[in-house]
Amino acid sequence: MLKIAVCIKQIPLVEDANFDPVTKTIKRDGPAVISSFDLRAISLAVTLKAKADTECTVVTMGPPQARTAIEEALAMGMDRGVHLEDRAFAGADTLATARALAMWLKREPFDLVLMGKYTLDAETGQVGPEVAELLGIAQITGARKLEIEGRTLKAERESDEGWEEIECAMPALITCAERLAQPIRVKPAEREAAKSRPIVTVRAADLDSDPNKFGFAGSPTVVNDLFVQETPKTTCRFIDASDPARACRELIDALNEAGALKRDAKSRPPVTAAVRKSSPGRDLWVACETNLEGEVTRCSLELLSRGDKLANELGGELVAVGFPGAMARHAALLAGYGADHVIVIDSPELASYTPEAAAEAFASLVREREPWGVILPASERGRDWGPRLAARLGLGLTGDALGLELDKDRRMVALKPAFGGNIIAPILSRTYPQMATVRPGMLELAQPSSARTAATEIVRPKLSAPLSRLIKEHSNLDPSLAPLEGAEVVVGVGIGVNTPEGIELCKEFARTIRAGMCATRRVTDQGLMPRQLQVGLTGKAIDARLYFAIGIRGQPNHTVGIKRARTIVAINKERDSAIFERASFGLVGDFNVLVPALTDAFRIHLGV
Repeated sequence: MLKIAVCIKQIPLVEDANFDPVTKTIKRDGPAVISSFDLRAISLAVTLKAKADTECTVVTMGPPQARTAIEEALAMGMDRGVHLEDRAFAGADTLATARALAMWLKREPFDLVLMGKYTLDAETGQVGPEVAELLGIAQITGARKLEIEGRTLKAERESDEGWEEIECAMPALITCAERLAQPIRVKPAEREAAKSRPIVTVRAADLDSDPNKFGFAGSPTVVNDLFVQETPKTTCRFIDASDPARACRELIDALNEAGALKRDAKSRPPVTAAVRKSSPGRDLWVACETNLEGEVTRCSLELLSRGDKLANELGGELVAVGFPGAMARHAALLAGYGADHVIVIDSPELASYTPEAAAEAFASLVREREPWGVILPASERGRDWGPRLAARLGLGLTGDALGLELDKDRRMVALKPAFGGNIIAPILSRTYPQMATVRPGMLELAQPSSARTAATEIVRPKLSAPLSRLIKEHSNLDPSLAPLEGAEVVVGVGIGVNTPEGIELCKEFARTIRAGMCATRRVTDQGLMPRQLQVGLTGKAIDARLYFAIGIRGQPNHTVGIKRARTIVAINKERDSAIFERASFGLVGDFNVLVPALTDAFRIHLGV
């Protein structure tokens, strides 16, 4: 028999989450639902159950009302429910949550543990990898396809440039992407019948006699405050679009007058000229990544740029740490963006990426040298192995931060978005080194210095045999389009552009003006654009001087990713669409007519 455990979380509806400005707390008294990614995990489990002799257990940790989430899962076809319910669990961060779940999961020999890629109230995606590390089993995060052959799992997992083919043996933990399965529709009779089925309640004392391992007491990160992220509004200049050709010429003139068509000449902060020296307990490490072409990612350089300023305040050195391959030959580039020291961790087990080998290798070096802090890109890989590293070392980790600061006591303050990005929580860590992953595009890129140098060190730790195997990497990005990372001009498409033909019209416009392209989540959910180009709460952020928002409604889960765009042009058939509250210029009309007219107008303007 195949034994499957599905871990789910009940969350408030993002749009109904209430924020108390006096107490600065989130009131969770509104309706709650199972997180949408967890619904995919339930659906996958039920699908596997139909194909083989399988027992499916659903487990959640939460207050008494979370029982309704278990009942819903039972109505969908799960066999039994387990509720970790105790006031001692309250206030748990991701590691304390993972610890409690892992303690219960160790009681039974589960072959497969499933959960959502992340939950929409926090977006971190940390609990899955942390549970896998605490259980000592393989993991595949962001799985979009899964096959089981005997005791072997073969999966496709989402990557920053496309997808990766992964193979591992059971037991294993899988976090489910949205395209892996469709949620199950529950009939009223099934929901009513599920209410009478028994659910096992587990208390903290049933797991461990030490209550300090759970909840707030067992959490290495703490929320320092909460504040509302006010969405800036602009006065939109609407241009009459009844004559598309004339309107587009008028728009180009207006953009010229505003300076939005000139190449970005804004000055970037310079990198510190002097090379800093290592100081015990004050060094800041940046985990640097390379892409499929072997180039250092822009997010890595953004982290070094911010790390350069933090290192000056801390009084230690800024260390760029990476894995084999192209890292050593990029030492001069890393030094130019602030690195005082470059460490390449090399081992046969790191020749091909796996999260368990990456975490083990990094952990051995962290234990030995004890840096003040470790920051990683909140990329697909950073989210994959970073939480596993934190669990291995028992450290607090703030995921998907929008910014990094220091408080008066020189502690790292990681600014974390929640509930659609309209609430920001400054997070502190009780453990050292302090850890955070930072979302790409959120930190300002510095002006590099060609005069700086950094010593390169190669470290060769002895590692365990990996639990998983990377078979192949694929890219699904369109090479005819300018890269989104670092693009000064970006064309964004929303669900108003809901056909392949419409997407192609917008692509042709982007090619004409040499712009990068992005999309809202609903567009990528429908497969019209790659998820790697998704901008917003669960995607990337852009820092463009000019952004064309085509068919985009302007909901906070997208606009949080475009808040640094300086000039926004919105094209939408609905004049009262929220995107016009953020736009400098607006055209009300059919994009099928306006986008080709805009392409023609720019061809004439650019002489192409």
